Amino acid sequence: MSTCIKFFSNCYDAICLMLMICITSKHQVKMRSREIPCLDSYLDKVFINLWPRFKTVLDMHLQTLLKCDIKTIWENDVHPHYIIRCYAEFIASLFQLNILYGDNQEELLRDHFGKLINYVKDYISEDLISYKILPTNPSIEPILKDFSVNWKNILEQMHREVITSCSNLLCGMEILKAAMAQLLNYYNQLSECVKFIPGGSVLNKHLVSITSVSYEIRKYSRTL
Repeated sequence: MSTCIKFFSNCYDAICLMLMICITSKHQVKMRSREIPCLDSYLDKVFINLWPRFKTVLDMHLQTLLKCDIKTIWENDVHPHYIIRCYAEFIASLFQLNILYGDNQEELLRDHFGKLINYVKDYISEDLISYKILPTNPSIEPILKDFSVNWKNILEQMHREVITSCSNLLCGMEILKAAMAQLLNYYNQLSECVKFIPGGSVLNKHLVSITSVSYEIRKYSRTL
């Protein structure tokens, strides 16, 4: 562990640090899913030391920009300045890694709402105007029934999992918050498609209002 801490303290590569954060987080999720706790302490310490260093290095980048004298770097050229290009590439890299890190919320959701997510991805287009496969009552009804009965308990279970398994509670809560927001999006797509299924009105008794789901999600958001 001391070797890692020494490396972190001498690392000024924000992309490298964010990549290590993503990899460590992926390892944590995988180890928890396999119920292998032997590396929990080590990975927690790595994670706890990575985030502050990443923030420090990122602040250094921002301070460099703020102190930059535009007059001294001005070039009478129609092409983007090399500093702008460098920072555009830098932000694009962080954005891509953030998407990778965001996959954790998808894994958290799939553990509990896998059938719902698979149905949405398999059947429904993102614009809700067309379908990859035409949904039918027999295919969608079990998904709606399961959600209507279990969704509140599952949200509570997800919350407990984050509280008990994430040493970095702030980071864990951010993942939970993003996962719940994504769940709301998936369920909205699922419930909207019922309107376009012939005879879909018989399924309305299984639908939970989006308002109710949003309200429940906000209750957990207020605990962040």
